[in-house]
Amino acid sequence: MSPALDSLANGFPWLIFYLLVVTIIYLAGLFIYVKLTPHRELELVQDGNMAAAVTFSALVISLALPLSACLINKMSLFDVAIWGLLSLFLQLFLFRLTDAIFKGMPQRIIDNEVPAATVLAAFKISGSLILAFAIAG
Repeated sequence: MSPALDSLANGFPWLIFYLLVVTIIYLAGLFIYVKLTPHRELELVQDGNMAAAVTFSALVISLALPLSACLINKMSLFDVAIWGLLSLFLQLFLFRLTDAIFKGMPQRIIDNEVPAATVLAAFKISGSLILAFAIAG
């Protein structure tokens, strides 16, 4: 077998394991966020609320960034799981902090105020970028 195929044969199972670990953490983060959010963001999105769509889209991107950074310097599956869980908790803390700074934001999202939701989304993504780069070192 060629070295490229040997590398694929040896590395592919590990790729799947790493993807499973970060996917489980990612889905857990989405679930926790949806449960912690005072408004029903997914229902608002289904009803055509653009502000909810903007903030939920920011969440989807924001949770992925730090988890992606955990894969950059991976040492083991355990290492990725620990850093991934830590990034999830830090991310949720940052989201709560952002929500505390922008008081009344849940009602503004329910009222479909897209400009306010866009600013909130930008802060969430920015915080995620900073966290991701801090994790990546």
